[in-house]
Amino acid sequence: MACSPNNDLESHFQTYLTRLAHVLKVDAPSLTPVPTLPDLPSQRLLVAHQEQISSGVLDALQLGQCEGLFELVAEHNGPVGKSQSAAGQLLYHLQFQYGLHACQTEHSDPKLQAWLANISQQKQPLLPRFFWNMMIAEPELRAALAPRRQTLPFEQQAGYHSTLHALSLFNDLYQQAQGNRPLQPISNELLSEALAGLYQNHYLGRLFYSLHSGAHYLEQSIQFLQQLKQLDCRRAERTDAKRLRNAMQHYYIKDIQRYLGQIDRQFVQLAPLLSTSLTPPEEKDALMHAYRQQVAQGLNSQVYVRYRHLTLKHAKVWQQFLKRCELSPL
Repeated sequence: MACSPNNDLESHFQTYLTRLAHVLKVDAPSLTPVPTLPDLPSQRLLVAHQEQISSGVLDALQLGQCEGLFELVAEHNGPVGKSQSAAGQLLYHLQFQYGLHACQTEHSDPKLQAWLANISQQKQPLLPRFFWNMMIAEPELRAALAPRRQTLPFEQQAGYHSTLHALSLFNDLYQQAQGNRPLQPISNELLSEALAGLYQNHYLGRLFYSLHSGAHYLEQSIQFLQQLKQLDCRRAERTDAKRLRNAMQHYYIKDIQRYLGQIDRQFVQLAPLLSTSLTPPEEKDALMHAYRQQVAQGLNSQVYVRYRHLTLKHAKVWQQFLKRCELSPL
């Protein structure tokens, strides 16, 4: 069976199994197609509706005592603000909340302090939902989170560093929105830079598919390797046992295992950030369950758990074979 042009990993596994089959004098197995991963649910279903909190003219006048806040609100209420993206909405509300806190530290007027505290208490619970809407509505983010039908290349996994940078920032914004960290000033340029790093960057979706594909091909490899039990390690077949060990070392250890180790380390870095940033509001939890269970529950994500389990199982098959044939790893 011809290998998929979108799946570099498939061709490497097919070569590995073909070499083993040649030594065993059997037909090489044909690798079956990789099952699809759950898609991210539609934006329409995932968007969290917000409670509207409006302020009157007197409130606006009081904001004039806080440096920059009146102008920030005026811009938000103008034509530009009304056409803001989900990321722009989050940025505005974080900046507004930060401005309220900064104003509280700058003024000693008790009435102004109490008014600022009241506005802050009303606005703070809205921040997590603005953050959630950014994660599931921004086009760059939706495209980055979508599982792909293409594995990452073997030699260099472009897009990893920009993805790590973006998810690190989003994790920090999530913690601020939840009130777990003090609010920090954030610029439009910083958020735009992170989103720009995800533009047409399919690294994350391909990483999901690479781990998923790796597990799929490892499972089929383990089934094929059951034929090692039929090999007599004595006499003439001992030469074949050594050839099998050499093929495993060359085509799996030095090639496939090296690649799997690279993407494993990358997922370990990204997984906690993604899991935190994609924590849905309670009413969206059921919608996100299948997607999160597969790829966004940190190191408990099913794509990673299954991949790790089958990696160890594959290694154990070879360890048992080498022990039975009294061969040392090269």
